[in-house]
Amino acid sequence: MQLKSSAEQREAFHTSCRRHGLRITPQREVIYDVLCHSGTHPTAEEMHRLIRKRYPSMSLDTVNRALLTFARIGLAEVVEGYGSPRRFDANLAMHHHVHCLQCGMILDFSDPTYDALEIPASLKKQFTILGHKVVLTGICRECREKENRKR
Repeated sequence: MQLKSSAEQREAFHTSCRRHGLRITPQREVIYDVLCHSGTHPTAEEMHRLIRKRYPSMSLDTVNRALLTFARIGLAEVVEGYGSPRRFDANLAMHHHVHCLQCGMILDFSDPTYDALEIPASLKKQFTILGHKVVLTGICRECREKENRKR
C-alpha cells in the first residue's frame, strides 16, 4: 500500500483545512504529522503522549478535538472499535483491517478480492453505500505465543 509523501500529506492537509474554513495552526499540523507517521492506529491518548515529548503544553483535549475534526473533514478515519477508545487512521487509501481481540492491535492489509466484494442487493435498497472496509478479527501470533507459553 503506497502512502503519500510528507509533502503530499502536508499539501492535502492544507487544502482540506482551507476548503473547510479551518485555520492551519501549528498544533493541528503537529497532530496531523504525528498521526500520518505513527504507523499504527493510535488513540488520542497515545497521540498525546507522543506529542507531549516535543510540545509539553499541548492538552489531550486539543489532540482529541483535532483528531475528530480530521475525521469529520476527511483527513482521517475513526477506526472501528470494540468498546475501547476511538482509534484513528490517516491512511485513506482502500485497505482493510485485521484486529487482535486480545491485545487490540489493528493491522492494515490490501486484497483485491475484498476490495471487489459485491454489496448485497438488500443492503443497496436500504442504503446508499459510499464505501466498504472488511474487518477480520482474531488473535495475533504474539498473543497466541504468550498463551502457549503459559500452558
